[in-house]
Amino acid sequence: MSTLNVFGSFPLPPRNDADVGGVAPTLDGRSHFLNLGATCIFSLRNEPNDPILLKVKHVHRTTATPIVVLFLAQLGSILLVPYEPASAQSTSRYRLATYREWGLSLAGAGLLFAGFAVQSNQQPLTLEEIDGLDANDVNSFDRPATEQWSTGAAVASDVLVMTLMASPVALAIAETGNKNGLTLGVMYAETILLNNGVIQLLKGSTNRIRPLAYNDDPEVPEEEKLETSTRRSFPSGHTANAFSAAVFLSSTYAKLHPESSARTWVWAGSLTAATAVGYLRYRAGKHFPTDIIAGAVIGASFGYLIPKLHETGAVYVAPSEGGVELGAVLQF
Repeated sequence: MSTLNVFGSFPLPPRNDADVGGVAPTLDGRSHFLNLGATCIFSLRNEPNDPILLKVKHVHRTTATPIVVLFLAQLGSILLVPYEPASAQSTSRYRLATYREWGLSLAGAGLLFAGFAVQSNQQPLTLEEIDGLDANDVNSFDRPATEQWSTGAAVASDVLVMTLMASPVALAIAETGNKNGLTLGVMYAETILLNNGVIQLLKGSTNRIRPLAYNDDPEVPEEEKLETSTRRSFPSGHTANAFSAAVFLSSTYAKLHPESSARTWVWAGSLTAATAVGYLRYRAGKHFPTDIIAGAVIGASFGYLIPKLHETGAVYVAPSEGGVELGAVLQF
């Protein structure tokens, strides 16, 4: 295994407790980590010899009740992470850092609300627009999707993606006895927020029409073609959520249980199920293959990167002359 160390020094001139949120800049590493974490995540002001000032002005109300509930639950879980030395918050493999969790959660919520705001301006297709659609205008790779339609596949994809999304929750519950439950729960909530934030923003901005709208089969209900969501084909949200859950489950299980012989089966089973979700969305006429591929890449990326960011030892802080040294360790 090779190790790459990346670091930088940040001067911390003497200042009183009130300078940075009431956290005294001692050289025990923890308070410096919190302050520098805020600097790196928010970057609201970075003038020489000045602390970072964090301000929250207001939060807009939204009708997306499930997302609001998830976000509030995520903030509540972050509040359970105390300002204590790193050793008090560490699990065997992962660690929470309060400012980082706030930053990731707020970023995910911001992306979600932006996505919903963009989608609120979308209008359903008209009958004239539907009649003017021609499958020959679709690229040859995606064109076969315009002939797909199956309500059974759509229902099966709903059930399978919900099952996959529940699996990391089950792992977090199972790991509660090992004091990993809260950490896994916070990381997974961040994964869901960020993954769906990017997905909803792309759906609202690309306006790609679902393949079912091109389908002349009389079995395809006209009312479904006239739904506003018909303009939200790219990328596939079901596939993105399936792959984010699958990769999150597999990577965290393998990290927490490196000696387990079940690691390979967890990876194989979860990725197979996620791939099945993608195929079912294609078979249901909901998405083009490129929608599904993009969703898989986005979901898998968040499912891997969020746990990786929280690995113990991924970020370190150490005293240095005139300040502290902030670094990262990448293993490959």
